[in-house]
Amino acid sequence: MHNILITGGNGQLGRAIMAMPRDAHSNYHAPSHDTLDVCNRDSVERYIAEHNIDIVINCAAYTDVERAESEPKQAMQINGEAVGILAKACSRHNATLIHISTDYVFGGNTHRNTPYCIDDTTDPINSYGRSKAEGEREALRYDRAIVIRTSWLYAPWGKNFCRTILRVGAEQPTLHVVNDQRGTPTSALSLARFIVHIIEQGDIDTMSGIYHFTDEGECTWYDFAKEIASLAELQCNVVACSSEECKTQALRPRYSVLDKSHTHAIYPTAIKPWQETLAECIEMIKRQH
Repeated sequence: MHNILITGGNGQLGRAIMAMPRDAHSNYHAPSHDTLDVCNRDSVERYIAEHNIDIVINCAAYTDVERAESEPKQAMQINGEAVGILAKACSRHNATLIHISTDYVFGGNTHRNTPYCIDDTTDPINSYGRSKAEGEREALRYDRAIVIRTSWLYAPWGKNFCRTILRVGAEQPTLHVVNDQRGTPTSALSLARFIVHIIEQGDIDTMSGIYHFTDEGECTWYDFAKEIASLAELQCNVVACSSEECKTQALRPRYSVLDKSHTHAIYPTAIKPWQETLAECIEMIKRQH
């Protein structure tokens, strides 16, 4: 019997976890921000104590990579300082913390072509990545913390690359998408299945430290956009461009694929190729309309 708190429960991963088939003996709580403010120590302490929480899944995050460049303090407060608040509260109440992090804690220079391992040194190159790296450090000060890094997360709901391409591709004849940044698109539903699995199989009782979870394979944002347009039968033309041509406020890693060998050792379920999970997501989006 678990009492499980999902912070950021209205976000794309929180919603995906709540959509999973789950053990009827576990109680999952996904309170709104009005009910639980992860940046407020008293709010966190009170909620964990009143609901006898023994597992916290921290999905709360400042995820706007571009805006984080002009709002670094806000990003650090949510992605860094709030994780420390949650970790300390978990320590006081003997609860396990599962914290979600990102491939953007790595810099991914243009010459790299091998996946990042869990013990590689972080070297973020933007404000968002720095705030998430700080969140990892805050979480890992607690010995019952599990940090799960993922990448290029999307879902049938919320704000993400897949839904943006579907919307803009239906409105514009041509889309320019960068073709020199490589990573792994990951369905929030895939990550949610993994999280629910490790909880219900009892793996979290022996897990600690950093794990990587993404769907299988790698591609560029251009490849990802092309596949979205093809699966959704969009009539727009997707054109490749360089990072220099498609300038953004925030620098992005040129290569940020994550090595999952540590995860494969504890997760017997075959992880699906990103193209397959993308097709599932787009079918779900079609059924919403």
